[in-house]
Amino acid sequence: MQYKATLLLGLALVLGGMAAYMVKTAVNQPTGTPEGPAALAVKPVVVAAADLPSGTLLERAHLKVVDFTEASFPEGSYATIDELLDSETPPVVIVGLSANEVVLPVKLSIGVVRRGLTTKIPDGLRAVAIPVNDVRGVGGFVLPGDKVDVLHTTTVGRRDEQPVSRTLMQGITVLGVDQNSEENAEDPLVVKVVTLLVNPQQAKTLTLSQQVGHLTLSLRNEGDVAQESSATVALSDLWNFDPQEKMLATPMPVRPARSRNVQVIRGLEVIEERVSSKGDTTLAAVTAD
Repeated sequence: MQYKATLLLGLALVLGGMAAYMVKTAVNQPTGTPEGPAALAVKPVVVAAADLPSGTLLERAHLKVVDFTEASFPEGSYATIDELLDSETPPVVIVGLSANEVVLPVKLSIGVVRRGLTTKIPDGLRAVAIPVNDVRGVGGFVLPGDKVDVLHTTTVGRRDEQPVSRTLMQGITVLGVDQNSEENAEDPLVVKVVTLLVNPQQAKTLTLSQQVGHLTLSLRNEGDVAQESSATVALSDLWNFDPQEKMLATPMPVRPARSRNVQVIRGLEVIEERVSSKGDTTLAAVTAD
């Protein structure tokens, strides 16, 4: 009996020691977060707090600051709102910004008092307006931000005084239609004036071209940047144009001429003649009994 009591006491001491060790280990365990990959370094970046259309005069309420990782930090961005608004004249949005989009200097006009189309003209370029109608303006489907080709039709320089049409310029950006320069327009508008973004030399060319002919716009796919090199089209090209020209110009296959021998009996004479499919007759032989 005494032996069993001693054994149980020993077992209780062992289990108690183990429990005490486990409690001590748990109490002394570090309370910080488990070690893992080092946290990514971040930098503050100013972004748009809401959708901002072009022409918006920026205010503090239009902006907010978010953190970007250094690996994805946009070059040229602003770190603080004060840095962005640090000018006597508040910046003006010249390219529409979406909510949470990074605000970059290239999308702003800083130091410009007036708002409107002038804020959308990059340095070195010009805005030129040309008159159009519902036909020359592609039925009103030309909207701000579209790319167009400019076609010129004129009789100048033609000895026969007949009109010709050629591509004058390609891939020109439309700045505005009538007095609308917002790129969020979707519905077609029949307008009288279209404003194009061109360089100074193109501006002179467009101005002169209007005086010696008329201009027509050809709307491009927004992703089409190809430069076509088609020749000038004259009236003679219209007269000679035939959509089935290739088919009509293809000669019909010529069947080979076939021939056969025919015996012609005239009295006592037997004449052998060779007759072709074209109707030619050739005397082959003459025999007599």
